[in-house]
Amino acid sequence: MFNFKSLMATALIAGTLVGVSAPASATVSFANFSATSSGANIRWKPSTTATLAGAAGTGGTIFTIATPSGTTAGATNVTFNFLVGGLPVAIAAKFTLLGTVLNGNPAQFLGNCKVGSPAGSCFITQPNIFGHFSFIASVNNPTYGIVAGVTNLLSATNYFGAIVSGVRTTTGGSAGFNGSDPGTGTVTYTSDLLDFTATTGRDFSITLGSINPRFTAVGTPCAVLSVTCTSFMNPNKALTAFTASANGTFGSEPSPAVPEPATWALLVAGFGMVGFQVRRRRALASVVA
Repeated sequence: MFNFKSLMATALIAGTLVGVSAPASATVSFANFSATSSGANIRWKPSTTATLAGAAGTGGTIFTIATPSGTTAGATNVTFNFLVGGLPVAIAAKFTLLGTVLNGNPAQFLGNCKVGSPAGSCFITQPNIFGHFSFIASVNNPTYGIVAGVTNLLSATNYFGAIVSGVRTTTGGSAGFNGSDPGTGTVTYTSDLLDFTATTGRDFSITLGSINPRFTAVGTPCAVLSVTCTSFMNPNKALTAFTASANGTFGSEPSPAVPEPATWALLVAGFGMVGFQVRRRRALASVVA
């Protein structure tokens, strides 16, 4: 008998299931970002303490951290690049991200996850993550009306159904944090320099590299440990806590619209007024102080 679940698990382990490991192929990459340092800039935290001794909560959060040792949500420095319309690249920006998994949505084991299984044969995925993220410019660019601390380079005002997934490791490792619309869920983008009105598909693919201490989950992977797991499992277990270095790419179908050159003067004037108001408020605040 044809076993669809076995085929899915095998494809996941082999990294060939594009819908989970990368953005949909029909989309066009319109932007990407990279960390400005090699240290961790993102953290996964289970809803309750998770140890390898047993299962803990079935939810958790993923969030950016301001420093590699940070334990609370904060903005991290990144380099942001537009890939369309002649828009600028190598823009210093502040990246903030928050994703939540509610209790009752545990991680899932796929592939050969029995005790003593070979390294790289067990795939773990955490589904049903929802939240938001943003990239706010850290430097001015008068040509494009970019104002430091004000201009929204790109934001996902909300995403739902995103997935963290990767191969179980005994130390270190890497994983992917992916979302797509349509596909696994929904993604809504906004930007001060791009127009997503006509897009019918949007996705993001964030690589979680240099995971510390390891990428794994707690609990019993199989109901029967003497056999190979070849089907989707949904027992009570959570990803264990880890930090990672995040880099990513964003896509849409079709590519988002870029303002015509003739409209830049209006955009620059508008952003210039915003920057003026921000500076004016700061000056007034300093006088009052």
